[in-house]
Amino acid sequence: MTGSRIGFLLLLMTLTACSMTGGKQPGKGDDRQVAATGQTEEQQPQKYGSFEPDTMYDLLVAEMAGHRQRFDMALGNYLQQAHKTRDPGIAQRAYQIAVYVSARQAALDAAVLWADVAPENRVALQASAVELARAGRLQEAAARMNRVLELKGRTSFDFLAVNAAELTNDERQGLIDTFDEALKKHSGDASLLLGKAILLQQQGETQAALKLCNQLLRSNPGMPKAIVLKARLLSRMDQAEEALKLLAGSLEENPDNTRMRLLYARILISLERLPEAQKQFEKLVELSPYDGDMLMSLALITLENDLHEDAKRYFERLLVLRHRVSAAHYYLGRIAEAAESEAEAKAHYLKVGPGKELLPAYSALAEMLVKKGAYKEALKYVEEARMRYPAFGAQFFMIESEVLISQKQLAEAMSRLNDALERFPENINLLYNRAMLAEKLDNLSRLETDLRAILVLDEDNVPALNALGYTLADKTDRLEEAAKLVRRAYKLDSEDPAIIDSLGWIEYRLGNLEEALKYLQMAYDKYPDPEIAAHLGEVLWMRKQHGEAIEVWRKTLEQVPDSAIILQTVERLNAETLLKKATAAESHHAREKRSH
Repeated sequence: MTGSRIGFLLLLMTLTACSMTGGKQPGKGDDRQVAATGQTEEQQPQKYGSFEPDTMYDLLVAEMAGHRQRFDMALGNYLQQAHKTRDPGIAQRAYQIAVYVSARQAALDAAVLWADVAPENRVALQASAVELARAGRLQEAAARMNRVLELKGRTSFDFLAVNAAELTNDERQGLIDTFDEALKKHSGDASLLLGKAILLQQQGETQAALKLCNQLLRSNPGMPKAIVLKARLLSRMDQAEEALKLLAGSLEENPDNTRMRLLYARILISLERLPEAQKQFEKLVELSPYDGDMLMSLALITLENDLHEDAKRYFERLLVLRHRVSAAHYYLGRIAEAAESEAEAKAHYLKVGPGKELLPAYSALAEMLVKKGAYKEALKYVEEARMRYPAFGAQFFMIESEVLISQKQLAEAMSRLNDALERFPENINLLYNRAMLAEKLDNLSRLETDLRAILVLDEDNVPALNALGYTLADKTDRLEEAAKLVRRAYKLDSEDPAIIDSLGWIEYRLGNLEEALKYLQMAYDKYPDPEIAAHLGEVLWMRKQHGEAIEVWRKTLEQVPDSAIILQTVERLNAETLLKKATAAESHHAREKRSH
């Protein structure tokens, strides 16, 4: 059933050629093709045998079932008769059907049986090794592949190595030792050398893997698989330009090698050379026009390059192929929204189904409708989606609360979150959102209860530690308690500017101005948002560094003119006059600069 359909006479010829083990020369294969490897061994004289009527009947039924696309019946009959007769030809046929229908367990069963009853058949051994590797039985696979090598057949040790990615380092080292034993007898075998290089790469032994690749390429110049592996290694070693040079040269010789071209495109993306990467994906789609994943990559990179019309065309092709349909609708919605085609955008967003694009699509839809003043319509669609997709109920409740908060309907937003937490009482995101809303409502008791509930569920929850610590420092006199919470958060994540800001603010509240300045300047350098700028400016002001404080606030107000926290801080510290003077002086300086 692997492409051509067999007539009755051909079927009889196939079946009468099934008893092949007796009289075969050692090391000789049969003339059949292994679907998994595409390898064909030389044709051999065939032994003819006969079968019992029940066997013949089952096999005829199997072939007729294949004609009717009933591959399950065909496979079942062939597999049953393969075990019953232990005939190599029937086992091979069962294997071919199993591969064709992607029945992996049946393929493994048939391939192992085939190799067991035809132990000198290189193709059978190769097929069984491949299927054992797919099943994770890599040492058994290596033993069979080694036997193929001894019989001077074509091997795929690199395929075994690729399937070792999930092994532990100790397990993988065992496989490397097995490869090394084989290399003692077959030191120049390209498949073995490439397989070992892949295993070394997986072990993190990059230099050793690169050395093997170079050895392999000296004896096999232009070997595509070795070039791809070497390029990966060079890229991992921060030698991306060298990797690109290697791949570009090889692609001139192998222009249709999709694996090589895909790696070339991905390295270009890592270097943010998006227009060049797009050209490579265009070629890849040309080579594989029905490959949905490749088309998705091209669509995304085209969108990233702001070529919206081209991206739209590619996403629409995905819809025709019925591949990544929800993702295509989501991005088509974004493109339509950017073009201010709101009705089209809404239609696409509403067609997004369960998956990772579902929540972004409804968030985008809600935001778009809120912007045009249709927040009630936004709530309607989100509520309907919550009912339709109950598995995403908590997240949809959060979107609803955000819509209500955007309309200053804080009490209603709190009511929605209360309802949500009745249904999902241990949902950390809901608890955190309700705590943050409680802060807006000046309900510190609710805030603390919810944040401490999160810490019961997850004692190392960094956002909860930071939020609780900062709030206690900012709104109460429980400074030591606040400091403990934030210092714990900082120990868990010392790079987050929000945590660094909290730590600086607590030091300020404790009267440690030097420490406060150190942390707040660090936070501001990482992320100069208005809240951090307000805190930094206040500490500078209290240190009598008024000019520096004014400059921090002025620069922030240039970016966010209506920043409430900056304006409130300046007013509280009676710094308005100095800020106005500094702003006027900067404006005058800017005008003079333009006039010259």
